[in-house]
Amino acid sequence: MKIRKRYLFPTLLAGAFLAGPRPGFPPLDGKLKPVNLPLEQLDSFVHQKDVGIAHLRPGNGGSIIWADSLRKTPYSVVYLHGWSASPVEGDPIHREFAKRYGCNLYLPRLAGHGIDSKESFADLTPNELLESAKEAVEIGQLLGEKVILMSCSTGGTLSVYLTAENPDAVFAQLLFSPNIDIYDPLSELLTIPWGKQIAEQVNGKYHSFSPPEEGFKYWTTTYRTSGLVCLKSLIERTMKPEVWHKIRQPLFMGYYYKNEEEQDKVVSVKEMLRFFDNVSTPEGQKVKMAFPNAGHHVVVSRINSRDLESVRRETFAYAENVLGLKPVAGE
Repeated sequence: MKIRKRYLFPTLLAGAFLAGPRPGFPPLDGKLKPVNLPLEQLDSFVHQKDVGIAHLRPGNGGSIIWADSLRKTPYSVVYLHGWSASPVEGDPIHREFAKRYGCNLYLPRLAGHGIDSKESFADLTPNELLESAKEAVEIGQLLGEKVILMSCSTGGTLSVYLTAENPDAVFAQLLFSPNIDIYDPLSELLTIPWGKQIAEQVNGKYHSFSPPEEGFKYWTTTYRTSGLVCLKSLIERTMKPEVWHKIRQPLFMGYYYKNEEEQDKVVSVKEMLRFFDNVSTPEGQKVKMAFPNAGHHVVVSRINSRDLESVRRETFAYAENVLGLKPVAGE
């Protein structure tokens, strides 16, 4: 049977499009592996991870804040920061939380982050991001008898996936503005054939944004647009109902939402709520909380949030009323 000529060109064009380049990242492995390190070596281990990293910004590296001495505490807190951010993103909430409840606090720098270079994220893969988050949780297990994962944005993507894949490793999640999906629906184009090329044509070779002045110290504000392909690929591979259903641990989810116009327009609140409804956490152990006056995606940040007091109050209330944590003496 002959194909009519008028159909031949569109068919060939569609075939060429579908055969075009698309992300080729290897499969993800979310399972944790034990890390055997004495507590007295952990500070050095974390420090050495940043030694020799070219163009690492001051104050952007990983660190451990011990509750009082080199000892394992009943709970440890691991803070997973968001895309293009650094551990300072969660300040002061992560520090205040750990101090209030006598927890060792680990502030890791995720793979590829904290570097003062517009070429940042050009070659970053979902696997590298995930491996750095896995190591962070593994260190958290050394620091505390139980691990509380606190996160913001894409740190939440990693937190959700690792909690689902390692049900015995995480005691609870404190998710702030979790990146269940990107707000902009055009982000779907990033992972189709020619997605990287389309993104660079539309957005340019580099993606930039402008935070408040102090934010330039702690966020990578100009980076390769192609890095967004890594980000979207991570989301598509991990943020699925079959993953969410595995989560039975307690969780608190806070986010910026006032109305349809005044809401988080970095990540999707709609998808956050869909995630929340699909986890298997018992109703009495999961809380969602909109912060209408936060005015910003990063609700936990002293640099960005306009309503830290509400975030602080509701987070502490959840910790004490649901998780059963008690403030240490003097707090």
